[in-house]
Amino acid sequence: MKLKALDQIHISAVKPDALRPGKEFEASDDLGRELLAKHPRTIVAIGGMAGKAERPSLNKAEPGAPSNKSKSAGK
Repeated sequence: MKLKALDQIHISAVKPDALRPGKEFEASDDLGRELLAKHPRTIVAIGGMAGKAERPSLNKAEPGAPSNKSKSAGK
C-alpha cells in the first residue's frame, strides 16, 4: 500500500528517521490499514489498495521470443 505523510511523523517500522510532510512511502497492506486507523489526520493512502498490483513485476520475462533466439522452429 502506498501512503503519504501529511505531517511530520516517526514510524520506526517504515524508516529510522522522521517522515517529512509530503513524503510518500510503502507499507504492507496490514500495516498500512493500521497506520491509517491510528493516524487518520497524519497519513493518507494514495493509489488505493491496488497500488502494488499496478506495477509490473521486475522478475517476469517479457512475452515473446528472446532476442537471442531465432523465430523459425528449425531447418
